[in-house]
Amino acid sequence: MYNEVIYLRSYTETTDEYGITNRTVNDREVFAQLRSIGQSEFYQAQADGLKPTLKFVLADYLDYQDEKEVVHDGKTYNVLRTYRDHNKIEITVYGVDDE
Repeated sequence: MYNEVIYLRSYTETTDEYGITNRTVNDREVFAQLRSIGQSEFYQAQADGLKPTLKFVLADYLDYQDEKEVVHDGKTYNVLRTYRDHNKIEITVYGVDDE
């Protein structure tokens, strides 16, 4: 069931006429299914020096546009990897505070 609200975050950088770069946060709300990290996936990632935290599944892979951050329940996560399974896409993330 896709009942978790997440925000896929990207950034836009613009430069004004004075050469000052401004960074704008762009959040897109999507519905996802929350899954935990499997035991074998967790230990394999740990062996590679990575710390996966959660996995989100989107019903349509077109909802994901290569964003590098996901916000869920007020916490920001970095995207570790994605996996497309037919029309769905799994997004594995790790907590920024967990690094």
